Amino acid sequence: MKKKWLMLSLCSCLAVASMTGCGAADKAKKTVNMEKESTPLIQNAKSYIELADYSVIELDKDEIDKELQEGIDQTLDEYATYKHVKKGTVKDGDTVNIFYVGKIDGVAFDGGSCTKENTPDGYDLEIGSNTFIDGFEEGLIGKKIGKTYDIDVTFPDNYSANEELSGKKAVFTVTINYKQGKKVKQEFTDDFVKKNLTTYTSVEDYMTQNRATIIQSKAVAKVCNDTKIKKYPEDKVKEMETQLKTSIEAYLAQNSMTLDDYLTNLNTSKEDYEKQVKETAQEDVGNQLVYNAIAQAENITISDDEYKEELKTYLTNYNCEKESDLNKQFKETYGTTAKQIIYNDLLYQKVADYLVKNVKES
Repeated sequence: MKKKWLMLSLCSCLAVASMTGCGAADKAKKTVNMEKESTPLIQNAKSYIELADYSVIELDKDEIDKELQEGIDQTLDEYATYKHVKKGTVKDGDTVNIFYVGKIDGVAFDGGSCTKENTPDGYDLEIGSNTFIDGFEEGLIGKKIGKTYDIDVTFPDNYSANEELSGKKAVFTVTINYKQGKKVKQEFTDDFVKKNLTTYTSVEDYMTQNRATIIQSKAVAKVCNDTKIKKYPEDKVKEMETQLKTSIEAYLAQNSMTLDDYLTNLNTSKEDYEKQVKETAQEDVGNQLVYNAIAQAENITISDDEYKEELKTYLTNYNCEKESDLNKQFKETYGTTAKQIIYNDLLYQKVADYLVKNVKES
C-alpha cells in the first residue's frame, strides 16, 4: 500500500508532464529539426522494444460501457446533496454542519472562526476525522443538534499551523446546525448536464465525448501493456527522474514542506523514494518508446505550425510573453523545457488518434 501511495504522490506532483509522454519522428519536410538541441524524440525507438501489434486493437465493449457509467455515477455522487437532520444528537462518524468562534482569554483569534457572516453555508465536519485539534470533535459527541456549546481545548505544544497558538488553552463556541442524513442524487438529464457540466450540451454529447476518450485511453494502454521493453535509453530515464524530482520539490516548496517531511508523511525511506522515482521514470519512458516507435513507423510528425499554435496556448495559460520565459518557468517547476512537454503532448495525441482508428469492439 505504501508503494502505491508513493506512486500516486509522484504522479500528482508531475501533473503537467504526466499527461504527456512521447516524441515524434522527424521525416517530414515541415517538421522542426530537433536534433540541434535537447530533443524529446527517441531515435530508433523500436530497437528498444518488442512493439505489440496495433493493426487491430480489440477492446471489450462492456468494459467501455461500464467505465462510462462509473464516470456518470461518480459525477452524480459529487453533485449529490444530503438531507438535513435537525434533531437528535451527534455521534462518532456523523458529518455535522457547524458555525464556531474560537477565543483565547475571551478574545477571538485570527483564523479561529466560521460564522454566518464569513461562511454562510457553515463548515461540514466529519466527527472522528481528526480534522480539528484534539478535544474539539470529541467534545461534540453526544451534543444536541440545533444547540450551541462551549468546547474547551488546548492547542498542541508545537502547533505548526500557527506557532503563536502553541500550548494555549482556547474555548470554541460551536453551533450545531444539522447533521448530514440520507444522500440524495440527481438524475443524469440534459438539464443536469447543461447546468453542471457546461462543456457538454446534452447527455448524448457527454456520452459521445467521454466514450471516445475512454476508447482512446484503453487503446493506448493496451498497446503499451502488450509491448515488451528490452532495454531503456538511460539518458531519457535520467531526464525523467530529474523531471519527477524537480516537480516534487517545487510542489513541496509551494506547501512549505521539505523532502524529509514528505517522506515522513508517507512513512517511507529515502531509498524507497529513489527506487520509486526510477521505476516511475522507466514506466513513463517505456510509454514514450511505444509512442515514438509507432510515430516513426507511421510517419507521424509534428509540424512547425502545429508546434507554434500549441505554444501560443501554453504562453497564454502560463502568462508568459515569449518561449524563453516559458522555458525558465518549466525548468524551475518541471525540470525540462516547454518545447519538450509541448512536443510530447502533441505527439501523444496524434498517436492516440491514430490508434483509435484500429479499435474493434467485441
